[in-house]
Amino acid sequence: MLLDRADVPPLDAVAHLCGLQAQEPQEPFTGLWSRLRGFRPGALDDLLTGRHVVRTHLMRRTVHLVTAEDVLAWRARHNAMLRQRVLGVYRRELAGVDLDELAAAGRTVLADGEPRSMPQLARAVADRWPEPGTR
Repeated sequence: MLLDRADVPPLDAVAHLCGLQAQEPQEPFTGLWSRLRGFRPGALDDLLTGRHVVRTHLMRRTVHLVTAEDVLAWRARHNAMLRQRVLGVYRRELAGVDLDELAAAGRTVLADGEPRSMPQLARAVADRWPEPGTR
């Protein structure tokens, strides 16, 4: 999709490409604009807010934009590597924290369907784990 722009909906393009680099939030917008004729940024906004596409850590712990269907299928394959990478960076902060319990608390916060940044999510569970801080 780089030599010629395609006439496909953004969701189909994300699925076809198996995701887009999304380390910075604007990158998938540029990536789709480069690949799709008539791309409208609002279309990707709608896919994100409608939870049809997701920005998430996957390969090498970098952020990718993938379809909601793909993230469900692929995330389990990356979990062990992601856990190891997170512990490599946050081992001291997470010492003594049950990671499964932390994940469950995060899912509880996110269950209301409201989008949150990582700092907002960290603050929402900080009362349960005040020692590590919100980093």
